[in-house]
Amino acid sequence: MILKVHVIIALLSVAVYVIRGFWMLTNNPAVAGKSALVSSSLSMLILLGTGLWMTFVSTTHGIDSFTITKALGLVAYVILGVVALKPGLGKPVAIVLWLAGLGAFAYTFLFAKQMIPALL
Repeated sequence: MILKVHVIIALLSVAVYVIRGFWMLTNNPAVAGKSALVSSSLSMLILLGTGLWMTFVSTTHGIDSFTITKALGLVAYVILGVVALKPGLGKPVAIVLWLAGLGAFAYTFLFAKQMIPALL
C-alpha cells in the first residue's frame, strides 16, 4: 500500500513541477503563488516521508545502494527545482536547472522501475 502511495505522490509531484516550469517559461506569476508553493512543498514532504517509511519500516531493503541512489535522486530533484523556480533567476539558467531537475526525477524513477518492475 505504501509503495502505491509513494508512486502516486511521485507522479503528482512531477506534474506540479512540470506545471510550475511551464508557468516559469510563460512568465505566469502563478509560479510563485502560495498554492503552487504549498502543493509543491507538500508533495515533496509526503514523497520523502513515504520513501523513509518504505526504507525503515515496511521493507527489508534498509540502507543499501538502491536506497542511496533514490535518496540522492530525490535530493537533486528538489534542490534543482527550488533553485530553478526561484523568482529573479535568469531565464536561460532557470530553464537548464529545471530540465536538469526533470532529468534527476526521470533517472530516479527509471532506476526504481528497473529494480522492481512488477511493482511500478
